[in-house]
Amino acid sequence: MTKSAVLIAAAMWFFSTIGFAAAQQEGVYTLPDFKFEAGGELKDMKLGYITWGKLNADKTNAILLLPATNAPKAWAAYHVGPGKTFDTDKYFVIGIDPIGSGTSTQPKDGLGPKFPIYNIRDMVRAQHEFLTKGLGLTQLVAVGGASMGSFQSLEWAINFPGFAKALVLWVPAARGDRHFQVIVDAINAMITLDPAYKDGAYQSEPVEGMRRAGMVYFPWLYSDAYLRTLVNDADYDKQKMSFGEGWAKTWDANALIMRYNASSSHDVTIPFKGDLKAALSRINVPVLMIPSATDRLIPAYLTKELADNLSHVSVAPLQTDRGHLGYLQPEGTPEYAFISSTTKAFLNGLASH
Repeated sequence: MTKSAVLIAAAMWFFSTIGFAAAQQEGVYTLPDFKFEAGGELKDMKLGYITWGKLNADKTNAILLLPATNAPKAWAAYHVGPGKTFDTDKYFVIGIDPIGSGTSTQPKDGLGPKFPIYNIRDMVRAQHEFLTKGLGLTQLVAVGGASMGSFQSLEWAINFPGFAKALVLWVPAARGDRHFQVIVDAINAMITLDPAYKDGAYQSEPVEGMRRAGMVYFPWLYSDAYLRTLVNDADYDKQKMSFGEGWAKTWDANALIMRYNASSSHDVTIPFKGDLKAALSRINVPVLMIPSATDRLIPAYLTKELADNLSHVSVAPLQTDRGHLGYLQPEGTPEYAFISSTTKAFLNGLASH
């Protein structure tokens, strides 16, 4: 296997399986009655979670790490542990499966395509209920995440000001726009056009549709420089299908469609009548942004508009040819070292104030 093929395989492995063996605890919290912003309601909605480290006596050392659109609750496990980016000798680290995936309530539990339409703010309200009522927390050292995890982190800071003392945002933006929406529309079209999809009432997963949808997504996740390294036809043919193969193995099709719709339609300004400055003015805590310098999925103009409208922000661009997935590179790579050292320095700086 070539180095490029190894990196693709590693990225999919990180998204689906990493970290569970090293986790302190996994569990499920049940919300008795949850109402969605777009309408609809679920009784006894489950929220899956995972934790590392130990919560201190006064419950002041927790960090919440939230996943990207495709990722599971343990997405950041390779950055979690004694002495690592999120040091479990210091912090109690929490990961959560957002509504609609993992061990949280999701379409395949019975509702299928009739599952309530949810958005990023719904995810965050459910997470807040779990942290406050389930874990008894009144504050977080930081809330952070990558990609859709940055969407959730920003909504945490906007809707619950001061609950988190800082934000850690990897490959971030404040919204999806037409650029991302048209990519997601194409992904969804590939799935729904599969005859096996049957308007979401399938008996077996539309695997071929998900495989082809991943092929549509693949070039947006990486940079032009990276794609030029795929000089061998066999390697290229294998790698262009790798992301879709991962989806077909780990996702329910209805859940995947709903998740990407929630991500692509997100905009922090919606409750603020389109006023980005008004939305982000509610964030008055330190923010670390680590964008990828070669991101094609979240363009630089979205990163810039976010940074320009935050009061206390540090921006540290990641130099990588891995595009949007630059943040996901494994331990031992320059990308991992940069993200880890930059994030640790930011967190250590919080402790010194």
